[in-house]
Amino acid sequence: MTVLQYSFLIIITLWSIKENLGQTRQDFIQALLKDYDSRIPPNFEKDYPCEVNVSLYINSIDSIDEQKMDFTLSTFISQEWRDTRLRFRNLIPEEYLELDSRLMGNVWVPDLYFRNEKQAYFHTVTIPNKMLHIFKNGVVKYRSRITLTASCPMKLHKYPMDRQTCSLFIQSFAFSTNRLIFRWRDKDPVRMNPNLELPQFTPYRLETENCTDIGEGNTCLQLNVYLDRNIGFYMIQTYIPSVLIVMLSWLSFWLNVDSVPARISLGILTVLTMTTQRSMSNASLPRVSYVKAIDVWMAVCLCFVFAALLEYACVNVLSRSQLRKKLKKEWREKQNGIQEQKNGLINGLKKKRSRDNAQSVDDVCRVVFPISFLLFCIIYWSCYLTIH
Repeated sequence: MTVLQYSFLIIITLWSIKENLGQTRQDFIQALLKDYDSRIPPNFEKDYPCEVNVSLYINSIDSIDEQKMDFTLSTFISQEWRDTRLRFRNLIPEEYLELDSRLMGNVWVPDLYFRNEKQAYFHTVTIPNKMLHIFKNGVVKYRSRITLTASCPMKLHKYPMDRQTCSLFIQSFAFSTNRLIFRWRDKDPVRMNPNLELPQFTPYRLETENCTDIGEGNTCLQLNVYLDRNIGFYMIQTYIPSVLIVMLSWLSFWLNVDSVPARISLGILTVLTMTTQRSMSNASLPRVSYVKAIDVWMAVCLCFVFAALLEYACVNVLSRSQLRKKLKKEWREKQNGIQEQKNGLINGLKKKRSRDNAQSVDDVCRVVFPISFLLFCIIYWSCYLTIH
């Protein structure tokens, strides 16, 4: 049977239904789909492809996982195309027909899939969340609600002051561009829920592209979601505590040189705390081989607290060395017959003199360490915030 004969048969069938005043909409839909083959796409017998207009409404972005490098979103996807086999202009007084989800299997729909999808599912509570309208001029509007998890490769060099771009690729699985073409809808192809909020990110831009590869032959659409990371959480949980730990290590410069237990305990405590803080900051991140911004910060903070511990070791060695020199000098003076009253004076002042050089080192560190750390903070934040 030729296409002309097939079209004539459909018109005669529909016209007979129109003439029968007792026919219901249900009978009309059954007659409309009676000889309709849902396995064959529109324009199958013609030399031009079927164009499908696609649009998305992002209802929510449920999660963005840096460790797995993926993101999960819930979206309504709408598709619109023209199928001349379903035209019913002037046959019934209706602008369009609404089909139940159980009848949608009888109508051809595009074989749309998400190329970078890891897992996805349709919502089925309380019924399958699908909608299909057939207009009198043959235009078909199909809408469904899905939740999907898609891969999102991330570059974490500037973490946690980074910006990420998560993309979604929509493609036809079986049909080439000779048979099917996806296009973004002209007006508002992608919209987002205005009440959408994310704990760590702020979406600041949506961008649509056509990613059809001529060599591959399948039509493709691309959606880019640009995300700006909120740094407030990391300021409270990482940066401010690490600054306080570094400042705590400077207290050893104000303690007496002879306070060995206090200064050693304070140095070891700050080093261990900074090490734990660094491990916790990287616990939720993938094991990448490059250096991140948070790694630079934690490494420098660890160096500062470790340097404070080493400073006391140097001061303690210097103090003991000066004390030994004073004792040797006293012993030589006794051997040379120096008066006993001079020896008594030396005994009373030897500890003070032995600590003169050691105390001067502490005095210098009280100024050098805070200034050095302040300069590092200025350079660090100016570099990464400018890049950000």
